[in-house]
Amino acid sequence: MFIQEVARPVFDAAKTELFEKLEKVFIIVFLILYSRGIVALVLTGGASEGDGSGDFDFGILTLFWMANYVITACLFVVKWDIVKDRLMTIIFSNYFYWIFLMFIMLSTIWSERPDETFRASIGMIGTVMFGAYIVSRYKLQEQIKLLVLFFGVVIGLSVLMVFVPGYGIDHGKHAGAIRGIYTHKNIFGPIVTLSCATFLIYLKSSFCEHKKLAYLGFLASFALVVGSRSSSSLLYTVLLVILIHAVEVLRLSGKLFAWALGGFAALYFFVSTWWRSIFVYVLGLLGRDATLTGRTDIWDVIIGKIQERLWFGYGFDGFWHGIYGESLYVRNALRWDLPNSHNGFLDLMLGVGIIGFALLSLAIWVTFIKNIAVLRNRYAWVYTWPLVYIFYMLMINMSESSLATQNTIQAILMTICIASTSLEFNDLFREEAQPDLGSSIDV
Repeated sequence: MFIQEVARPVFDAAKTELFEKLEKVFIIVFLILYSRGIVALVLTGGASEGDGSGDFDFGILTLFWMANYVITACLFVVKWDIVKDRLMTIIFSNYFYWIFLMFIMLSTIWSERPDETFRASIGMIGTVMFGAYIVSRYKLQEQIKLLVLFFGVVIGLSVLMVFVPGYGIDHGKHAGAIRGIYTHKNIFGPIVTLSCATFLIYLKSSFCEHKKLAYLGFLASFALVVGSRSSSSLLYTVLLVILIHAVEVLRLSGKLFAWALGGFAALYFFVSTWWRSIFVYVLGLLGRDATLTGRTDIWDVIIGKIQERLWFGYGFDGFWHGIYGESLYVRNALRWDLPNSHNGFLDLMLGVGIIGFALLSLAIWVTFIKNIAVLRNRYAWVYTWPLVYIFYMLMINMSESSLATQNTIQAILMTICIASTSLEFNDLFREEAQPDLGSSIDV
């Protein structure tokens, strides 16, 4: 009774409008922190690539992550009546994803660096918990609004940072490239790429309340993609804009839908036949060579290391530790102090092997199929965001490493994508089942 009396004011406060506003502020602030915005740039004093930014102490970020885990857990408690139904559905609808997370934790047993793997596993679970809370607390439409607000804040702060000497614009190896509130254009570029796609989806949605601001957000995002001078981000942005419009094919029916599928099949066979020539041509347009700035040389060495521990890997976050881990071999072979393999798929296989990679791949594939089913049965622009995010995630991880990494915004957004799709799919299934139930009762 005493505990209930003490806790009651907290639960009462959690129902107020002020608490809900603070809750949204908490989410936006931590989305910025998880995206590595502001704090890392300030801690490095605006250092650019080659300035020795790896020597800076980012320990304060660990305190932020721990604070996020604790606050999120407390929010689950005080908002339990609101989130419990959606949370239970999420838990019982994404088996492959949860098994993947358990496999990550289990990899501590065979990890080359069990202490690092254990800490990283806790970090991944905490990160996923934050994403799961967002989905449990808000419907997909509200989630899109939160993401639009997040990207709007990032854009606004990045534009302001451009006018701060030595911070918003790179002055080192990539001098002149806009990096906004981030330490590198290759971190900033993918963020504004997804911002561009999210604003476009929001613009097309029926719940878009501020069209002019949404147009401004979309145009500003695109301008910042160009300003970042990240050729890959510009390519991804164009491809996502095309994809968003191509998804409308799912609204067609009958012969039109069949013709559209036939067209996509023809395009697939064309690309699969001539992909090498197309690949070289596109790289030429982007000013890249066939080795993707040395990445293919890295991948050749990494594939060899993967084959040494093909099934289980070196443990989650158990490979890349400079001279203190298995990464020393790669460093000596390439004479390059690499932080990762610049490929999310290869890094995932390094950590958890083919088994872990297959589990996450199945979770993403099931999410893709569910999302297509939802779009096909009750098309709405809000349902296109998970599909667009899947393609975005697959694209950026071809040259960068952000697939299933603890304490990153990509892990949060992947959780949102997977969990939200499962909820919408279950709602669709219930809606289709209800008429059958009603008709059987009438009989």
